[in-house]
Amino acid sequence: MKEKLLQWLICPECNNELNLEISLQNEKEIIEGILRCSCRQKFPIIKGIPRLLTFPLLKKLPELYPDFFNNHPEFLNNSILQTKDKENKQKEDTMDRFGYEWTHFSDYDCDNFKRFINPLPPGFLNGKLGLDIGCGGGRHALQASKEGAEVVAIDLSQAVDTAFHNNINNEYVHVVQADIYNLPFKLEIFQFIYSLGVLQHLPNPELGYQTLIPFLGKGGALFIWLYAYAPRKVALEILRSFAKHLSNDNIRRLAYLCNLVDYGIFINLYRLLKNLPLIGKWTNQSSPLRIKEYAEYGFRIAYADWFDRLSAPISNYYKETEMLDWLKRSDLCNTKVELVGDSWWWLYGERKT
Repeated sequence: MKEKLLQWLICPECNNELNLEISLQNEKEIIEGILRCSCRQKFPIIKGIPRLLTFPLLKKLPELYPDFFNNHPEFLNNSILQTKDKENKQKEDTMDRFGYEWTHFSDYDCDNFKRFINPLPPGFLNGKLGLDIGCGGGRHALQASKEGAEVVAIDLSQAVDTAFHNNINNEYVHVVQADIYNLPFKLEIFQFIYSLGVLQHLPNPELGYQTLIPFLGKGGALFIWLYAYAPRKVALEILRSFAKHLSNDNIRRLAYLCNLVDYGIFINLYRLLKNLPLIGKWTNQSSPLRIKEYAEYGFRIAYADWFDRLSAPISNYYKETEMLDWLKRSDLCNTKVELVGDSWWWLYGERKT
């Protein structure tokens, strides 16, 4: 954590400012410490990342980072180990699944950020402060910083450790572990907020979308990718309904088998046919975007994406009318909806000035 990040943070419990106590620092990065609030809540900084989670998610941290809590036993005597009624098991499952994914596939390097920001004017991100929702391994935050932005990247899961590692020497990326429904940030501070393929995995995706808007400054832009409704994706739900009951390791094995069929037949067939005379042109024109992308990205990327499809505890798919309704209810202006291939909706809107 860079000390600069503190100016944007607040307590997710009471919205008051936080006080920083540093236990271990390495040059510009605070590696270990505590963020304290006047409401008596405190949040750990572990491995360079502030963990600004609320209950019941906060209580999972001692399981994941025992060394920190052995060094800071005061947390173990605190309410961090208590539970509340109505614990959201879906959030905990999501935290577990995606934490595993981005730890196991930490080398995932699919570069689809340029396609994601393609509808924006050139230089749109340059010089702005942005928020990356569901940062995963942090590759999009890295790309946004290369476009000239400063980015705060959040994720609910242990994926933040990978994101931090992938941006370790990047002074323009700040990584925070947080929940989209309880964001630990001051209002109206971000000039853009984006989320690439994340919100559809929330218990209530539209609520998550609406939750982001108050954090935009006036004139700030919110743009996301969200799963589009497609028959093949809905058919996949049959397999996912079975897979979500498996362990992470067994889902990974199932994903590997699915990818052997998918990549081995469809992707390789496309790679063979696209360069042939006559039929090659037709193959390029008629093949779905996903086939073309995976032919370029390679087997490992397709394998990781199969795990992503099968492991998510929740997945939602949307039609255009639903996306238009989201935008109407958001009260954003200059709104746009575009279909990207047959897989994604690109939503864009700006907060009124």
